[in-house]
Amino acid sequence: MSYTVLARKYRPQKFSEVIGQEHVTRTLQNGIEQGRTAHGYIFSGHRGIGKTTVARILAAALNCRSKDHPVPEPCGVCESCLEIRAGNSVDVIEIDAATNRGIDEIRELREAARYRPARDRFKIYILDDSHQITDAAFNALLKTLEEPPDHIVFMLATTQPEDIPQTIRSRCQHFSFRAVKFDDIVGQLRDLVTREKIEADDDALALLGVDEADFDVALAFDVRVEARAAFANLKAVVEAAGATLMDVVLIAVVSPVPGLKERR
Repeated sequence: MSYTVLARKYRPQKFSEVIGQEHVTRTLQNGIEQGRTAHGYIFSGHRGIGKTTVARILAAALNCRSKDHPVPEPCGVCESCLEIRAGNSVDVIEIDAATNRGIDEIRELREAARYRPARDRFKIYILDDSHQITDAAFNALLKTLEEPPDHIVFMLATTQPEDIPQTIRSRCQHFSFRAVKFDDIVGQLRDLVTREKIEADDDALALLGVDEADFDVALAFDVRVEARAAFANLKAVVEAAGATLMDVVLIAVVSPVPGLKERR
């Protein structure tokens, strides 16, 4: 069996598994429970914070087949949920808007959106890096957003929401993702090393958390494990990660880890 990088292996598959974005996940769940599903969503925030992950979870919740209507938490075991997780659902289409940003690509998307889903309740388009779509292409998409078919949902993920035209933003629900708290990142790392049976003390994980400061921390952790870096103590991480003295001072100031300040 091929190796799966940790960032993919432990990617959240349910709203309850997403950390640091409760204001987003709770609102989305409330909307589903009340039957108030929007036809357009904008998820904005810096890289690696969970925008596309939440979009996939929302897609699974809308198309989950555990019940005959959208559910606030996807079951994770039905055919639709498994296909969305594997990235091969015919009714959930992920598009890299950085390379499919022109008017011709958006016109093709608009034409395809006219047709009903092959099997699921909704045909869902997840547009990553959507701020890179050209103005002309956004204008071509505007009519579909103004009068969308009842089976279509658009989800636009972006790091630069201000670059999306106001005419588009005004027709979508906009969710701004917050930076994940340092304590939450360290807690996530602790859970990760426990599952992977890797020895690491809290000081070492805290330094790695400051080094990355977002969910890309799992990728960075993978690289260090691959390089056979030791995580048993702070000194080992400093040597393996190439951390600077300022990193160590910073972690000593902000870290809740007992004893770290005394070892500055």
